[in-house]
Amino acid sequence: MSPRSHETLIVATVIAFAALLAWIHLRHASIWYDEAITLLTASGHAHVDWSLGWTQFTPTLDLHEILVDLYRQDVHPPLYFWSLAIWRAVFGASIEVARSFSALFVVATLVLLHRISREIGASAAWIPVAVYAASSVGMWYAYDARPYSMATFFIVLTQFLGRRKSRWTGFCAAAGFATHYFALLCIAPLLGMKCVQRWKTDHRWVIFTLLSFGLCSLPLLGLLRAHLDARPHQYPGFGFFPEEVWALIKGSLQGVMPYTWLVGWGIVLLLGAVFAAAGLWFAVKESKWEVPVAYGTFLSSFLLLAVCTDKSIVKMPSAYYLGLAAPWLALLIGHGAKMLPRLRWLLAGCIVMGVIASRPIVNTTDYRQMVARMQAKCSHCPIVVGTGFVGAVPACVLYESRGMPVFLLNSDDSVRDIAQKVGVRGTVFFVPTNEAPTVKVETDFLRQYWSSRKTGYFEVSLVQPYPLEEVHWLR
Repeated sequence: MSPRSHETLIVATVIAFAALLAWIHLRHASIWYDEAITLLTASGHAHVDWSLGWTQFTPTLDLHEILVDLYRQDVHPPLYFWSLAIWRAVFGASIEVARSFSALFVVATLVLLHRISREIGASAAWIPVAVYAASSVGMWYAYDARPYSMATFFIVLTQFLGRRKSRWTGFCAAAGFATHYFALLCIAPLLGMKCVQRWKTDHRWVIFTLLSFGLCSLPLLGLLRAHLDARPHQYPGFGFFPEEVWALIKGSLQGVMPYTWLVGWGIVLLLGAVFAAAGLWFAVKESKWEVPVAYGTFLSSFLLLAVCTDKSIVKMPSAYYLGLAAPWLALLIGHGAKMLPRLRWLLAGCIVMGVIASRPIVNTTDYRQMVARMQAKCSHCPIVVGTGFVGAVPACVLYESRGMPVFLLNSDDSVRDIAQKVGVRGTVFFVPTNEAPTVKVETDFLRQYWSSRKTGYFEVSLVQPYPLEEVHWLR
């Protein structure tokens, strides 16, 4: 077998393995907060409309309504949500269908990454593919019903088309920007380098690319302006500069290496850093500036954006966002394999171990298991849910409810209102959010009745009011 055939076999195996793990995840993982918001937005109901029940997850083709919802309360551009709405209208409304849309972009990105790694001369071109596949598996964000995998695909496709002087480069770059705003931090330096390189030899391509990108991006400026001041409560306060820079560096490595529970896994992050540093040295030595300059500009821009918006990188799940540029770090590691050929199989072995022991980098409540436990205890008992996370928590419970009656707790409800809503005198499953505006009535409800704490919820007995003269254990 020739070396190229051997490499193709490895790449095909990696992609098939990534697709298999994606299939397992998208079929068995519980829906979580952000995915609930995605389904609601792609269904034209950015707020939970409790009168519709489960039918509010039915996809809509009213793209204008989706755009209005994004403008009013979300912080994302519309292309992913429009595309997902059409995808779900064709293939079905389930979370599995929505996740499969993301999984397709992961597989396509892996194929493109292999092509690019061959062209730029990365040693053992299967290494960038393996590294990026491992990052997708390790974080699971790429397989979630969120725009990250689609945005990453357009970033890599822009690089791929730019190397071929395709007239679609500017349109593709605009599509990435219209999928996720952070994609612009990757696309801008990439387009800038391509245009500088090509100006003397093909200024028509440069002008056309910049015009197509600018004209297609222009409609997004209104949305971007509205979203700049959104979520002031999220990750506030840029802190001590060295700590923030360290969080940026660590997050970038976590964004490309598997995230696991294994003891001493930081050593593998260090190994990835060694390969990346070696790749940077190789790129400088061989004048291969495309990847290191683009990736360095992305990290610098991310840091500058955090400073300007007073957001703390230490507080945010930075690897979740920095994963957008994970293919470039994977390519740098591929360059590093040229400098450290004897260590590349050690890196590959660590990646395999990391994938086997991987866990998501954003840990959330498993609503599927939680509702299953409720159903096993009492399939006809009602579930009462608080309002927090812009209706995402009740949406998660409603989606996984499996036919159990679910009631939403409103901000102006009293404890008596809860009992009237439920209409029973028996066991009630209560899911608090501890979020304004329902945290007070949630606490009052748990103080008035006997309750038993479970994992993620309380089992409350409405036939046993708690004696007011005693002090409840929750106080």
